Amino acid sequence: MTDAENNKLTITDHGATLLSAEHPSGDLLFVSSAATNVTGKAIRGGVPIIFPGFATLLGEPKHGWARTSDWEIEKVADGFRASLENDGLVLGLDAILVDNELKMRLTAENARPDSARVQIGFHPYFAVTDIVDVTVEGLGGATAIDRNTDEESETEDKFTISGEHDKIYQTTEAVTVTDSQRRLTVRAEGHDSVVVWNPGEKLADSFADLNPKEWAKFICVEPALLGPSLEGIMLSPGEINTLEMTVSAEEL
Repeated sequence: MTDAENNKLTITDHGATLLSAEHPSGDLLFVSSAATNVTGKAIRGGVPIIFPGFATLLGEPKHGWARTSDWEIEKVADGFRASLENDGLVLGLDAILVDNELKMRLTAENARPDSARVQIGFHPYFAVTDIVDVTVEGLGGATAIDRNTDEESETEDKFTISGEHDKIYQTTEAVTVTDSQRRLTVRAEGHDSVVVWNPGEKLADSFADLNPKEWAKFICVEPALLGPSLEGIMLSPGEINTLEMTVSAEEL
């Protein structure tokens, strides 16, 4: 596994996982101090890539194979470009840091002779001072699907995180995450949902790659294209799908 640095960004060829994005307010990203960078296992932190499926909605492996595969990485102005081809599907990732904004663009092309059902997403671990101080805004009115119970509810304009939180919000609005020191804003294009996740203390205790109390140091806000009824979308032969994410931050 090889890590590369360029313009305040650090990326690894393992999963093309962005590991660090330096900002005047501090690193935008969290990476567990117990994270492992080994073949076949996703990195606990940074920005893992979700493809060709979210969780196990389209089958195993969980969140797909992109985050555990070895990508080709090259430096470009202000960041990196990464590429991967597997099973007739071609992925391209651009990650740059410009004017203190993190911009990521993921393309998925179907090079097969037949259509492919896929889901695509970013799984960023955003660094926070303490999850108990975090408020999330921008999802008001969206239908929220609890991943543990499948229950649906309408989302409040502003909410906090208490215990395990794993919900799919069916919206394309920008999301703001505020803690005691800064405000992060996550904008995306090409998605139909935003997943908000934190394992909470109880579930986090079962993670070998997350040290005690580190669960309180991040929140995942995941723009994703999950498709109607969470069943993915069909990519026709030669079709390209694009997902973009922009992250900005301001100190408080």
